[in-house]
Amino acid sequence: MEISIKQLEHRYMQGTPFERRALHDVNLDISDETFFALIGHTGSGKSTLIQHLNGLLKPSAGSIKMGDILLEAGGKKQDLKPLRKKAGIVFQYPEHQLFEETVEKDIMFGPRNFGMPEEEAKNTASRVIEMVGLPQTVLSKSPFDLSGGQMRRVAIAGVLAMNPEVLILDEPTAGLDPSGRVEIMDLFYDLHQKNKLTTVLVTHSMEDASKYADEIAVMHKGELYLHGKPSEIFNERKALQAAGLDVPETVQFLLKWNEKSGQNLSLSDFTIEDLAKCLGQALKKRGS
Repeated sequence: MEISIKQLEHRYMQGTPFERRALHDVNLDISDETFFALIGHTGSGKSTLIQHLNGLLKPSAGSIKMGDILLEAGGKKQDLKPLRKKAGIVFQYPEHQLFEETVEKDIMFGPRNFGMPEEEAKNTASRVIEMVGLPQTVLSKSPFDLSGGQMRRVAIAGVLAMNPEVLILDEPTAGLDPSGRVEIMDLFYDLHQKNKLTTVLVTHSMEDASKYADEIAVMHKGELYLHGKPSEIFNERKALQAAGLDVPETVQFLLKWNEKSGQNLSLSDFTIEDLAKCLGQALKKRGS
């Protein structure tokens, strides 16, 4: 699903003495099936922006178009169910939103709420539990008897049960150890590719943004600060640092290497493997 954001502005507590502008004149287009990373310092407007993508917040000015659904400031009151079915959000610590007595019932809750017949909802729960790497036997268990990592996967399954076209991820690896973070992000990337989703990832991790994203947008003080492909964004180190960010560690290492060696090496994938390959080739040339 394509996403088009035009001159978006959002003000909290509008019309009161406590009014605060959180977003200003944001213009952004996200193509269908893109893995899009949204990064920025705390308070930059990232979470406010994504809450507009399924109607949790409404524009104070401007508009958002999600596929054929248009949300605009001052528009008529709309039925947001079609939008919320198409755009699923995985919030920080999504396991805190589990509440049913069994995993199956928790996953079925969303589809049943949107009118899916019970038998179809059960089949959906059975299908998506395997998509998140959990066995069928989990369905009959209480979600509160599972490990933290399993609970998070159940919560993700609940979002996937809606069969969204857009998957919105708000710091989805918060609180996980390094190996758990890699597992969850690889899971999302696999789902993105297999289901041909448009994925919007909010993250503080430059490493995750560099590894998975096709495009990156940087938010700063409620405005769109930078937007481009990872290679373009990571060439703007001074601009990133001015916004309280920095390039990935692999890029930092290569910049120091270039400074010491006098070379001008560059990366394409920004992974440790890519860095090792790049340096290995450089050393091989030196030795020949």
